[in-house]
Amino acid sequence: MDCQRGAYVPPTDKDPKALFDKTALLCNTVKQRINEKEQGLTIVRDAIIHHLSHAVYGSNHIERVGLGLSETVSICNRAFHGEMVDLEDIPDGESYQIIQRREVIQHALALQHITTEMVANRNPLSEVLILETHRILTEKIDAGGTSWKSYSGRYRHIPVSAGATNFVAPRFVPQKMKELIEEFNADIEQAKISLDPFTLAAKYCNDFVMIHPFIDGNGRMCRLILNAILLKYAGVVVSIGEDDQERQEYLDIQRRAGEQMEGSGELAFLVLRKAMGRYRTMKKKL
Repeated sequence: MDCQRGAYVPPTDKDPKALFDKTALLCNTVKQRINEKEQGLTIVRDAIIHHLSHAVYGSNHIERVGLGLSETVSICNRAFHGEMVDLEDIPDGESYQIIQRREVIQHALALQHITTEMVANRNPLSEVLILETHRILTEKIDAGGTSWKSYSGRYRHIPVSAGATNFVAPRFVPQKMKELIEEFNADIEQAKISLDPFTLAAKYCNDFVMIHPFIDGNGRMCRLILNAILLKYAGVVVSIGEDDQERQEYLDIQRRAGEQMEGSGELAFLVLRKAMGRYRTMKKKL
C-alpha cells in the first residue's frame, strides 16, 4: 500500500499519512497472522461475513430502508453462507414489513454478487457488472410509483437531482459510465506501481454517485462498489451509517462533495478510519 496523502481531506488537523501508516501496519499484521494460524483464513472469512452484514445494515439505514440491525444481520448471514432466503414465497400483494425484508435480502444478494465477481472470480469492475448488481439490488422493489421492471438494471432516461446538486443529464449517462470504467481501469493499471485502496474506493464511490445513473438505488450502489473495491484490493469491508450521527456525517460529506465539487477527500478519510477499525477487529480475533 502507498498513501496518496494529498487525496485525503481530514475533518481536523489530523495527519492522514500517520493514520494510513497505522492502518497499513494493521493490515500487514492481519496477513501475517492468517498465515501463522491454522484456522486463520476461516476466522477472517467469518469476520468479513459479519462486516458485510453490517455494511448492508448501514447502507440501508442511510436510505431509511430495510430492517433493524439484528434482523438484517440474521438474514445476511444466511445469504452469505449460501443458505436459501425466502424470495419466491413472498406474495405480490406484499405488506410494508415484507418490502423491508426484501430490501435487505436483495441488498445482501447484490453485495454477494459484486464481491464474488470482483474478488473470487477476479473479474474487473464493468458496466455489465454494475447493471447486473443493480438489477439484483432492486428486483421486485418499486421506486415510488415506478415499477421495478422499468428501471431495474437500466440506466435512467429522466433528469434527477438532490438538494442543490443536479446530476448528469440522462442522455450523457451511458457515456459517463463508459468513461468511469475506462478511468477505473487506467487507475488500476497505475496501481500496479502504487496503490492506495482507500482513496481508490472513495473516488469511485463518489464519481458513481455524481453520475447517478439509475432512477433509484444509486446511494446503495455506490457503497456496494466502494466495498467491492476495498475487499478486492485491501481485504477489508467497511460499514458506514449504522447510527444516526454517522449517517448524518456521511450525508454531509456527500452533500459537500456534490454542491462544492470538493471531490472524495473527506470520504476517503472516513473510509480509512473505518478500515483501521475493521483491521483492529480482525487482529484481535486472530
